[in-house]
Amino acid sequence: MICSKCGKDNLIRANYCAACSHPFTEAEKKQAYNQTIYGKIDRLKELKGWVTLNKFTGNFFVRLLVLAAIAFMGFLSHTNQGTEMKLLESDEYVIDFNTQRKEYYLYTDLDQIHLKLYLPGKPEGIRVSELDEAGNEIRTEEFDTDTEPVLVKETQYYRISGLYEGDSELQILTCVYDTSLRPLSSH
Repeated sequence: MICSKCGKDNLIRANYCAACSHPFTEAEKKQAYNQTIYGKIDRLKELKGWVTLNKFTGNFFVRLLVLAAIAFMGFLSHTNQGTEMKLLESDEYVIDFNTQRKEYYLYTDLDQIHLKLYLPGKPEGIRVSELDEAGNEIRTEEFDTDTEPVLVKETQYYRISGLYEGDSELQILTCVYDTSLRPLSSH
């Protein structure tokens, strides 16, 4: 470090000039240190910390906040499947959905299946209506929300309704087929 008063070259860590005893300020010491290879390496490390966001992510509280946010988002995505009623996957059947006709196709090798449903909100019950090929109701049965309705393969067409307060309901149409009838493009 060069003394600003007498021009003598001093050690980087010096607090006073060795020749004239002039005191060095913290700013002068920092400027002299920054000119050394060690100062340049420290500045590169600091720059790397900003570029890699380590300045933020290295903080314990930021890490804790990020972990809490990830856990919360995981909880929401696991518990909130949306506002639409839908069929859930099961070992008893394979699901295909026809987006144009808004129908679910269930393919199974079993004679009957236990239907797994996602019903948003707070439904009061489930109604399963067997339909003929024209869409007319043949038979209707109601279930509580804790019961998985049973569908039989010999009845192909069903309308499944989630029943809500005030006579409102959500509906889906479902067809049950033998696995051998599943189109090859769906596999």
